[in-house]
Amino acid sequence: MTRSQKQAASVAAGFIVFHAAALLVFHTGASAVAVAVAVVMYLIRGLGVTAGFHRYFAHKSFRTGRVMQFLLGFAGSLATQGGVLWWVSHHRDHHRYTESDRDMHSPRIFGLWHAHMGWMMSPKCFQTTGANVKDLHRYPEIKALQRHYVWIVLGQIVFFYALGSVLAAVWPALGTSGLQMLVWGYFLSTVLLWHSTFMVNSVCHRWGRAPYDAGDDSTNNWLVAILALGEGWHNNHHRFAGSARHGLHWWQFDLTWIVLRILEKLGLVSDLKVPRPAQIASA
Repeated sequence: MTRSQKQAASVAAGFIVFHAAALLVFHTGASAVAVAVAVVMYLIRGLGVTAGFHRYFAHKSFRTGRVMQFLLGFAGSLATQGGVLWWVSHHRDHHRYTESDRDMHSPRIFGLWHAHMGWMMSPKCFQTTGANVKDLHRYPEIKALQRHYVWIVLGQIVFFYALGSVLAAVWPALGTSGLQMLVWGYFLSTVLLWHSTFMVNSVCHRWGRAPYDAGDDSTNNWLVAILALGEGWHNNHHRFAGSARHGLHWWQFDLTWIVLRILEKLGLVSDLKVPRPAQIASA
């Protein structure tokens, strides 16, 4: 078995384990603190993917400093969707080869299941050279996030179990435990975020509206936009790939854009790129 085949098999096994672990919510029950942690981690890690991995690292749609850049990369890495360099490399290929046999998550070419998550269980997805992310190689801290990705995953398992155990011992009235916090704070939160993110590749290339001619099957889907923190305005994104704002109209809710605007006000990010009104109108 080749290395890429072993990696694909590991991903398949990981999907099974994570989904099975998420179902343990029916065994552990719920507590207010565990649910709150799950929601907070969904948002933090989700924004790490949408604002960090996607809009910053993949498309350079805004600027930031080295510390904030690292924090965005770290938050995205916490989402357990692959290391930053691997994720960005595949996404850049998605835009370069959209709806072709080199776009590994194209529903038109490979079908809905493969586009949603099957492609990550294919050895081919681990055979990328990463040649299209050499611009990120000059940052040793970003390369370290990729190199130590597995430890970031394992570290979260230890952290959430320890957090629940400490809270159970120090503040038993909260009604949580190590296992409950691990299941809600990590496994369930991760699986829900997975499918919200994956729907951008599958659902948003099959169902929705396409107000712009982007030369592909990308669509805007309001439900995915809510679940994926603004990423569901996918046709907008494919037409204006360099835009930091995906919900281009006031009624297109884009939580990631709202957060980026707040970060801009705080001086943590700058040069948020958006298409001019004339460009949107002409498109």
